[in-house]
Amino acid sequence: MRNIASRDEYVPQHGSRYKTKGTSSRGLAGARIRVRKIAAIGMLTSAVIILGITVKTYASERTGRPDASTVQLQNEKVSKSKASADQALSTADLKTRLSKADFNDIPSGDTVRTFSLVDNKTPALEDESLASLQDALCRAQELGDVGVVFYDLSSGRGVTYNADVEVYGASSYKALYALYICEMLVESGQVSLDWPLATYGGYSMGWQTVRDLIEAAVVNSDNDSFIALRAAFDHDGYEDWIANLGVDDETALNPMSDFPTYCPRTSARLWREMSEYLSMDTETSQWLSGLLASTSRSFIRDGIADEQVLVRNKAGWISEDGYYSTCDAGLIDIDDRTYVMSVMTSMPWSDRSSEVTAAIAKALFDTRAALA
Repeated sequence: MRNIASRDEYVPQHGSRYKTKGTSSRGLAGARIRVRKIAAIGMLTSAVIILGITVKTYASERTGRPDASTVQLQNEKVSKSKASADQALSTADLKTRLSKADFNDIPSGDTVRTFSLVDNKTPALEDESLASLQDALCRAQELGDVGVVFYDLSSGRGVTYNADVEVYGASSYKALYALYICEMLVESGQVSLDWPLATYGGYSMGWQTVRDLIEAAVVNSDNDSFIALRAAFDHDGYEDWIANLGVDDETALNPMSDFPTYCPRTSARLWREMSEYLSMDTETSQWLSGLLASTSRSFIRDGIADEQVLVRNKAGWISEDGYYSTCDAGLIDIDDRTYVMSVMTSMPWSDRSSEVTAAIAKALFDTRAALA
């Protein structure tokens, strides 16, 4: 825009159509009026352009520079995303460490102790929980030896007492042998659940399918069905399977009995394998899971007595011919967490030993909050 010092000092530029030479004063005045109009229009146009630029710039700044609330919201989203990623990495790392957990790290001894299979952060039990557990264990020791292992599969933390005490496992081993058949033989196609087998012994002569024999052994704790299964499948890879799980041969192939003598540490190790298998979600694994949830006797289930808790177990009990045992072991599911519990005692089976074993299961279950 031209600079106008005063009305009378305006000098047309070269090529202007407004000539002053030879023009009357009236014509000159008219020309000046037209010039002022043009100048005004120019100033107005410039003002509009400047205003437009200013508005556009402001809008751009508003877009490029969010306000405080927007920034805070974005920061919260980033934080949540990072937290979710960290949680996923932490969970994955924990699962990896648990898969490599060494059950030999579970402490032994005749005092109640806590442990962690993945780090050195051992849990601390509340005084009331510890007292209840010690009381139940003392009651059991009045009748025989006792050992327990209880731990959280999600955290790897647990509580134990006499983890290496060896007792006659009685029928508690039937579920673990069924695990071997289903996981190694049926899933691989070597064996069909619908294959017929010749049963023998006692009062069960005849032909039954593998499915029927497993169900009778696990749900109803039928001895003849279990013995028939061992006779049929002990030599199809059982020794290798159990050795690969870190269990010694004496448990795998006890020459004196189809029902081995073993300890809570071994029991917990095998029930962790059971948990891994049942989580495969195959037709056979889900069938076995249903059998374990329907066992005719469960001291663990009796002790917890909570309909919101899923207990998949196999108990063992005997008091005859010099064999004494009241045992129970299995998986406990509650609030999206799974726990392994093994209670093994040499108490002669009776109503009293059944009640004491149930009390131990309840006392162990009540320590779970400290194991998270």
